[in-house]
Amino acid sequence: MTPLWIVALFTAIFTLYLSVQIPKEEKFATEVAADVSATNFVAYRKALQKYLEVNPGATGTISDASLAPYWLPGYIRDTNWTNVISGGTLFVYSTTTLKHNTVNSIYHKSMESSLVGTKNTGTGHLQSPNGFDTGITLPAAIPNNALVILGK
Repeated sequence: MTPLWIVALFTAIFTLYLSVQIPKEEKFATEVAADVSATNFVAYRKALQKYLEVNPGATGTISDASLAPYWLPGYIRDTNWTNVISGGTLFVYSTTTLKHNTVNSIYHKSMESSLVGTKNTGTGHLQSPNGFDTGITLPAAIPNNALVILGK
């Protein structure tokens, strides 16, 4: 009977461990995926900034073929990102709605810049991740709720 109690005790301890550890690991995996996505987004923006240094009069959407010489070594293009230059301002944005973790990661990587956020559905303005409406009107080409970062 004692071996049965020992097995039951270790089973209970193991079950408790798994119930605590699995959510931690899932949270960690989500944070890592958001960080990778954010880093990819920032690298895409960096390539656009380098392109604009050489081509200051560029307008519209800059193609991937034009950006290829400016990719960082080892960069793998994520098709969730695109860009538009309107009124002399560079807008880099996502083509899909991203998880809040990704938006927050990019916000923190940009030192909590007021030029990072999402497109507000109602106003069409840039809204920071903490809910502040910046008043910056975004081009109509940018979809609602898309992650957006401005700047040359």
